[in-house]
Amino acid sequence: MLKLTDNRKTSFKKNQFNTFGLMYGLPENGGTCPGATTGDGGCLDVRDGLKRQTCYMAKIVAIYKSVGNVLAANTALLTGKTVDEMEVVCKETVEAFIKKSKGTDLFFRLHYSGDFFSKEYTEAWARVIAQFPQVRFWVYTRSHDMIDPLLGLDNITVFLSCDPSNFDKAKKVFEDKKEKHKNLGMAFMGNDAPEAEKHRWVKCPEITGKVNNETAGACSKCRLCVDNYKVRVKNIQFPIH
Repeated sequence: MLKLTDNRKTSFKKNQFNTFGLMYGLPENGGTCPGATTGDGGCLDVRDGLKRQTCYMAKIVAIYKSVGNVLAANTALLTGKTVDEMEVVCKETVEAFIKKSKGTDLFFRLHYSGDFFSKEYTEAWARVIAQFPQVRFWVYTRSHDMIDPLLGLDNITVFLSCDPSNFDKAKKVFEDKKEKHKNLGMAFMGNDAPEAEKHRWVKCPEITGKVNNETAGACSKCRLCVDNYKVRVKNIQFPIH
């Protein structure tokens, strides 16, 4: 079973463990993010005086060594395993989440760190998500070529994570699939979202300070990324902060 995290932003109630993380970064560096971007404005761009990568997890892991240990342990439970083996791990994780949440506020975010590292891993999660229709899942992913098993499911919202260095590729996937799959959106990382009039980006209200995490996580109040839409999910912009 994966170790779950009580995330201040994603929790739908106090002390709710409703997300988990895997090791961030490119697979050749021990990460689970084959779609990570290293170009200008990318998630692994290097811009500050410490030469730290843009990915927010680089800073967190540098400060909190225990977080890195959890990410490494979770990753080890999944990498190198078969689809069936990964399905067992993911299913046990969701079952533990439901039990810990006492069957209420069943909203679950995949990957506060890391990503879909293989098509087999994505398939394992698709199998598990289909088994728990009472749970509402959401995920942001740069593994744009691995999402198909998820798009036919009614209880997950999928965002194509993008930035200036991979926006054109993400947009093509989005345009090809958006009419058939209303649960697919784009999530842009950066302060100048492209083609604003066409894509009608909504800035994350937690980052802009319109929604806070005081009594419950901001995601529980906003829910634009989760289930707060009728026709189709909105495209979200995450300004760099």
